[in-house]
Amino acid sequence: MGNDFFAKKPLVHKRPKLAYFKVNEPEKNFVSHDSPEILFVAGGSGRIDVFGGQYPLRSGDVIVISKNVEHSIYMFKSDDAEFYAIGLTDFELMGMPENTIIEQPYCIAPTKDRAEIIKALFRAIRLEEDERQSCSKSIEEDLLNVIMINAIRFSVYDMGITYSKNKAFFEAKDYIDKNYTKIVSIESVCEHLNINKFYLTHIFKEQIDMPPIKYLIYKRMEHAKQLLISDNGMSINEIAEECGYSDTAYFCRVFKKTVDITPLQYKIKHLRRNKKPTRK
Repeated sequence: MGNDFFAKKPLVHKRPKLAYFKVNEPEKNFVSHDSPEILFVAGGSGRIDVFGGQYPLRSGDVIVISKNVEHSIYMFKSDDAEFYAIGLTDFELMGMPENTIIEQPYCIAPTKDRAEIIKALFRAIRLEEDERQSCSKSIEEDLLNVIMINAIRFSVYDMGITYSKNKAFFEAKDYIDKNYTKIVSIESVCEHLNINKFYLTHIFKEQIDMPPIKYLIYKRMEHAKQLLISDNGMSINEIAEECGYSDTAYFCRVFKKTVDITPLQYKIKHLRRNKKPTRK
């Protein structure tokens, strides 16, 4: 979605109703909701765990969580900590299923120079919730509609690309996790996932601070270490082949470069460490 998305009318076919409103009640344990949720960090900082990733939260960040998506929130203690969570229900947006704000499971975006405006909107809902005067429900729904439209704006311009990166990263990581002993090269991973090698390298460095080839080697070396200390009777040649290396000498060089000792030295070191002392 881009500028054309907002040019089409109407954006909101059916205005949202408030399912719940929470202030300074971050959900530290993993939860999911039957309705989508909009979170706003009005002050302070924290982190969110969602969809297999962990991301920092800063003052001014708005977060949209789709329904039935597990997540947890942790806000760091500070004097200026201010956190809002609202659930939305009974609404419909143009071209979207009922009760759906975004196509993605989640989005995290900075509100930048609009942070004070968004904060004022949440505080206004809080005031209506506290005072419950005449017309409070109608005012809340008006405010909620404005918050939702702004959340869509932020997610379209600030988060769509980032989510795509996350999705591509998790797909590639999952493929490597399941096939690291069979993968011939990172190029073969890119070909299987139909993704550019330079783009894959970029998102791996962004997510786990290492390129995909280094992650592939890490997975293989961890597997090799387990085989070396197991009582399986496998030779170094067999372990190398089991870990995806047809050249044992090359496997040994990679192992030493990664672990600082050779496979045989690693095996002997483990045996010595676990050798039971003889009783006198």
